[in-house]
Amino acid sequence: MQPQYPQYPQQPMPQYPPQYAPQPQYPPQYAPQPQYPPQAYAPAAAAARPVAVRGSLNDFFDQTSAGSKAWVFKEKPDGTTYSGIVARVVNNSDIRQQTNPNTGELRFFRDGRPMFVMVVPMLVQPSPEFPEGEASWWVKGQARDELARAMAEAGAPEGPPEAGAGITVTKAGERPIPGFNPKFIYQVRYARPNGAAVANSVPWATEPTAQPAPPPQQPVYAAPQPAPVPQPAPVQVAAAPVQAPSNLTAEQQELLARLTGTG
Repeated sequence: MQPQYPQYPQQPMPQYPPQYAPQPQYPPQYAPQPQYPPQAYAPAAAAARPVAVRGSLNDFFDQTSAGSKAWVFKEKPDGTTYSGIVARVVNNSDIRQQTNPNTGELRFFRDGRPMFVMVVPMLVQPSPEFPEGEASWWVKGQARDELARAMAEAGAPEGPPEAGAGITVTKAGERPIPGFNPKFIYQVRYARPNGAAVANSVPWATEPTAQPAPPPQQPVYAAPQPAPVPQPAPVQVAAAPVQAPSNLTAEQQELLARLTGTG
């Protein structure tokens, strides 16, 4: 006889895969952001306009004038010479601070004082180098001392060159400086304007030699001559005028000729 086992209620088997709750859909739906009114930005400040400055006559005349081509001695042989007439009164606008020719930086002495150069406007004979008959002489260093010496020798007052004065500048040589460019050595001749040069004060000025007075003439009596027969006046043929540079007066031409030894 078989043993009787108790009957247990059968449990349903789980279903695979299990049924999960539905997952949310991505991207999630975010709540709408509130709308803010556009921000009104202040306009950018306008650039400050320069204010007109009231000037004076001194301010006007002290302005730097248009420059002319300079007398250039660099890379030229010793003996190179330039001659000309000072074009006008040299004023404060002709004084400029020196700059380094390689970098353009302003130059100062070791104690902080600025180094200056005097730009002298000159009238010269028109040439391929100076076709307009205008040039400028940049005076600094040894040239300044040589100019002062030449002016004192000519009897000129201290200060800048006089307007209308004649100046000749010659490159006499070069002085080497270790580690730097060589310094030029100049010779300057100066003639005061309007015939103010003192005799024997400049190399090319010569004092006229005194001439002995001629002996008195004895009166000579001659027989009366018949009256001359009037002749028709000869026809005068006008010679073609000589064209001179318009930037130099006749007096300046004569002074420049003395400076260059051509007069």
